[in-house]
Amino acid sequence: MNEELCKILLLSGVKGDTRRYRTFHPYEQLCLAGVDCQLSHITDPRLPEKASRAGLVILHRVAMDRYVESLLADWLQRGALLILDVDDLVFDPQAFRWINSPDFSDPLRAALYQEEMHRQRLTFDACQAVIASTEFLAGHVRQQGKPAWVHRNAFSLEMLNRAEAAYRSHPVSSDRIVIGYASGTPTHDEDFALVKPALEKLLLQHPQAEVWIIGPLDPGRDWGSLAPRIRRFPLVPWRELPEYLVQFDINLAPLVMDNPFAQSKSEIKYMEAALVRVPTIASPTDAYSFAIRPGENGYLAAGDSEWEQALALLTEHPHQPRTSGEEAYNQVRQSYHPELRAAELLSTLDQISRHLLGTPFRARDLNKEPEIKAGKSTSLPGDFRIDLELERNPSLAKRALYSIRYRGVRTLLIQIWIYFRRLFAPIFPFRSARK
Repeated sequence: MNEELCKILLLSGVKGDTRRYRTFHPYEQLCLAGVDCQLSHITDPRLPEKASRAGLVILHRVAMDRYVESLLADWLQRGALLILDVDDLVFDPQAFRWINSPDFSDPLRAALYQEEMHRQRLTFDACQAVIASTEFLAGHVRQQGKPAWVHRNAFSLEMLNRAEAAYRSHPVSSDRIVIGYASGTPTHDEDFALVKPALEKLLLQHPQAEVWIIGPLDPGRDWGSLAPRIRRFPLVPWRELPEYLVQFDINLAPLVMDNPFAQSKSEIKYMEAALVRVPTIASPTDAYSFAIRPGENGYLAAGDSEWEQALALLTEHPHQPRTSGEEAYNQVRQSYHPELRAAELLSTLDQISRHLLGTPFRARDLNKEPEIKAGKSTSLPGDFRIDLELERNPSLAKRALYSIRYRGVRTLLIQIWIYFRRLFAPIFPFRSARK
């Protein structure tokens, strides 16, 4: 690799938690490792300037269009290394049939999403290697003929600090038992249905138990006399999520095992709950089987009887949630800390560079070589931060301008229709979880 082009550019084409986990957090990790790197979004007006100095580009959900095509051509001409980052099967148009989303009852929304998947596939084809969030995804990529490495999702230092603050301020638990499920997208109705029979049985046996559902999910309206103990809360910003998770006694992470789109999900739900010392019961997907040691730092459940057994163990033995939660916390602090992930990411990039170019990866600032001690730091040196303004960008206006310029009027009109349809969709009644 040309040493004059060693700067790393992390480029995303979307907003939200997927961008945060797959670009903001790796950016933090690279900063911890003393690597010369930059963040950007496809709508960033300074992107051409940043692109001109990039020798290694990690593209996250950057769908192909005329602008992206020109950027990729320029990078390849200058000898830059192009790596695609994937955290689900959005790059495989054949996977659309596996996405269980009520949004796709709207044929316009479904058609636009499928078009986006085809554009993502074109970017996939143009890149030289792939970094995936799970081994399941990496295996799927390799089946498509592309070399792939795994870099798992990890928490950020701000997530750790906010989780610690929520845990310290949480009052001593009462006799109430809270079984919680946090849904980030409206695609998990079938997943939640897996655990519903076990939850109904537990609620009948334990009058003090409640089920809390955070975010977009339809648990059904057939709970009968148990309905008052099914509490619904809106999707909350990630900075506030620990204040809700810390009130759980048990965290749920069910996934439909024969659905490849579900199988591709990472172990984020386990990690986020573990930061506030709450144990998780999860389906035994590739990611959760990697993270959870059953009976120690959590539980895996594949069918009704296993969900019932795990729920019964954690509700009938008061010490067990605390013991499993503490073990999960220790495991996450040790294995998912950004300093450890920094070292792993550097190793992965070095492997990719050697595999594709036959040369080692060099992107450190040799004048300030860091000493990485996994699990020790709670803050970053220098002026690194991911502030609210960066997360809010790009604005709707900027995204609309980009769409009309590079995708056309038709795409923009469909996006506007979808936006207003969501804005005026029926809203479920919510009750506050704050005390």
